[in-house]
Amino acid sequence: MSGSHRTSWLGLLLAAACGVAALADEIRHNDVLYLDEVGMRPIPLKARHATQITFSRGQSAVLGSLRLGQAVRLIGYSEKRYYVEKPIALGTVRGWVDAEALEPLTLEQRAVLDQQCERARTIKPAIARHEVLIGMTQPEVLAAVGQPQEKSSSRTAQGDEETWSYVTYRYEPYTQSSFVNGFYVTQTLNRKVVTGGREVVFRNGVVTTIRAKEGGTQAQEMPPPVVVPVPVIIPQPMVPHKPGGKAPSLPGKGSVTPPRSTPKPPGSIKFQGPKQPSSDGKTSSPTP
Repeated sequence: MSGSHRTSWLGLLLAAACGVAALADEIRHNDVLYLDEVGMRPIPLKARHATQITFSRGQSAVLGSLRLGQAVRLIGYSEKRYYVEKPIALGTVRGWVDAEALEPLTLEQRAVLDQQCERARTIKPAIARHEVLIGMTQPEVLAAVGQPQEKSSSRTAQGDEETWSYVTYRYEPYTQSSFVNGFYVTQTLNRKVVTGGREVVFRNGVVTTIRAKEGGTQAQEMPPPVVVPVPVIIPQPMVPHKPGGKAPSLPGKGSVTPPRSTPKPPGSIKFQGPKQPSSDGKTSSPTP
């Protein structure tokens, strides 16, 4: 084996041995069509002449070289440079190769790839905006809005259908007061309130329907739950009276209706249960 070939293959082996860095830290470019993102399989191609495989599109950091007739698999399609992968003894190496250095694609393959590139110009900005569009695939919806809260499936005459349900929330601040270690403490907490949602319906793996939901009155406390004493109102004793007569006075009191100048509460307020510390474990500023 010549010195140049030995050096190139050592570069490929080193890239695979270092945790397959080309796989773990690859940069995905917006103007490149990655076949796995559109559900396409890699396309096998052979080298038309000797060429280099580089780590970046700028033909820097050479990973190795290809000889005439060596096979690679196309996994990223762009106009001038292809993103390819090559199996080796220790794993798989991915890098960039000049498009002219590989055998040409068939007319059918190029037509499909060009159509997918045109589609990607619409899909990728929508994913960046976290927006779901009719015609998206399930991986594209996952990239746009993540995993749904619920999934359901059904089978119709037109094909298999799957519905993904998403719930949208907003966060509302509120105050909670309680006695902690003998002090009256007020805390500001947040709760998650349902504001709406949407349902995404797939037919044979493609979005066909998007349904919106509005409103929502159900509120959920953010964990950990807040445990506070429950106030218990003790009412004053009432004396029965005859229908049509005057309301009797309470024992030891004046009229049932107190004077406006000195209003009296319906009863005293006591807290049920032992005093409990704050649930979040933080020390609040006590107010005696």
